This record gives sequence, C-alpha cells and structure tokens, in this order.
Amino acid sequence: MKVNALDGLLADEGTEYWQFCFGLPSDPADLEQKLDAYQSAYAHIMGRAAYEGMAGALPTATDHPFSGILNAARKVVFSRTLRTAEWANTTIAAGDTTEEIDKLRRGGDGHIVVWGGV
Repeated sequence: MKVNALDGLLADEGTEYWQFCFGLPSDPADLEQKLDAYQSAYAHIMGRAAYEGMAGALPTATDHPFSGILNAARKVVFSRTLRTAEWANTTIAAGDTTEEIDKLRRGGDGHIVVWGGV
C-alpha cells in the first residue's frame, strides 16, 4: 500500500515517512518535546477528515501516548458538512476559517496545534 499526495508519492509503507498520522519519534527526547507541545496547547484544530480519523481511533487507544492528551484537549473541527462531534471537548467551526482562527487566537493563552494531512 502507498499513500499518495495530489502531486505525487508521499511515502512507501515501511519508510521513515510512513509514520504519517500517529507515528512516534524514535528519540525519547523528541517524543517528550512533542508530548509537551500537545499538552500545553490552548487548542487543537483540524478538518473533518482528520477529525474522523482521530476520533475513530484515539478515544479507545488508551495505550497510545497522544490519547490521554487529545481526549482531554480542546478540539475545534473546521467543517461545513459535519453536524455533530461525539469526541469529548470538540466543537465544530462552520464559519469563515480566518475569522474562527482569529477568535481562537484572541480567546486563549498558548499555542494552537494544527492537525491534518498534506
């Protein structure tokens, strides 16, 4: 199986770039830095497709290091087609993306993590 981007091949299965969505860095210091960044984020934002993939996996993946952090985190999904969000602490932003992100920036203290594909 291969993952393709619109402009060509993204990664062959088994390569270092294959850890696409929930891959973990092999260096423990890199993993700790990533976990700290996710834990300290004011919000995690994503589109519908990323939300559906993550919401379908992380709530029950209790052994994954990201799971507890993201299950508890504030999540904002940008979508005009998604009507409900069952994953805890998730809201749907269906308005103008720029305006919604500006509201997030003004309303919180800390950084925003952006999730999604390439």
